[in-house]
Amino acid sequence: MKKLKFNVTGMSCAACQAHVEKAVSKVNGVMDVNVNLLANKMTVDLDEGVTNAQAVINAVESAGYGASEIGDKENKTSSPVAVAQDESKKMKKRLWWSVGFLIPLFYICMGHMA
Repeated sequence: MKKLKFNVTGMSCAACQAHVEKAVSKVNGVMDVNVNLLANKMTVDLDEGVTNAQAVINAVESAGYGASEIGDKENKTSSPVAVAQDESKKMKKRLWWSVGFLIPLFYICMGHMA
């Protein structure tokens, strides 16, 4: 038995979570399914002799959602430090755009008081 973790996309409510769990639990060889709606993550215990990760991904996709295994090549190439630095750059850029829009808006709303 092997425990695999997946990213699940497209879920927006508890019904979506239940639908994904039901679809994955129907796959032969799946012992246990746990879907976390808030984190968009899924943990699956499966028998490798009977099924594989691709069968689980196909079950999620046939249910109308997206899935990718955590630990795929695309996820391994980016280190947590690189991800944090990239996110920091994005946040700084959004901050400066917000300040840029704040100044004219502040003048339009409060200019008559000056």
